[in-house]
Amino acid sequence: MQQLTYELSVLAKAVHFKNLSAAALHVGLSQPQLSRIIARIEDELKIVLLDRSAKRKSGWTSVAFQLAEIFEKSNRRLELELQSISNNQMVAELHIGTLEGLAPFALNTCRTCFEKVGVQKITLDIFDLNELEANFLSGNLDLILTSKSPGRQKFKYLLELGYQRLEHIETSKNFAVLSTFEYGRANKKELEDFPHIFVSNSLAMRRSWFDQIGGTGHMPTEAKRGRAKDAEPVLMIGSELLSPLLWENIESALEE
Repeated sequence: MQQLTYELSVLAKAVHFKNLSAAALHVGLSQPQLSRIIARIEDELKIVLLDRSAKRKSGWTSVAFQLAEIFEKSNRRLELELQSISNNQMVAELHIGTLEGLAPFALNTCRTCFEKVGVQKITLDIFDLNELEANFLSGNLDLILTSKSPGRQKFKYLLELGYQRLEHIETSKNFAVLSTFEYGRANKKELEDFPHIFVSNSLAMRRSWFDQIGGTGHMPTEAKRGRAKDAEPVLMIGSELLSPLLWENIESALEE
């Protein structure tokens, strides 16, 4: 679904008038322009905003009023949060996501945010790479610690904290051992060479399988500070909605 911020802001104004014709006179758009904006929202969200059964003038549906109210509430919440930032109030809460193999870095980040930045509450969740990226891009996480930058976009808040290598393990050819991310990207023909395939999103489970049963796959080594050739970076990435001042405080505290 594409961003509809502008279109929803127009809808929030338009629904205060009884139909499309009346709204066009007050929102600074021609009726064809307003009609195209409404049609785009309907197409993107697969909903109906205008009751077009009337012969002369189409009226708003109940869904149109509900959507406008949701947008206005979200807008008010954003305004309050921005006001909170401008008043330099203490950040109350952060939601951080991390790959399991980067847990030491994540714990250190949490401690730094408590002791040096002044955050009151932190929720730290472990995800596999697919889940981490999905939750971050959908706005559910404020900070993530990862080995890969989600998608192809460049992020405003990104800090390289260290590095980690992937160790190839081949103690048994009876089992292919993969994370859910690895399995999703695996060459299925290559997997046909293995009688059994063990997939788990838990790093601890995969490590135990290698130790106790054996298999073929990759395991991340201990993450370390600094940089190294032929290694995966340890990245901390912040949400675009994060306060610039908060990011600066976290970044400077971690680099001390």
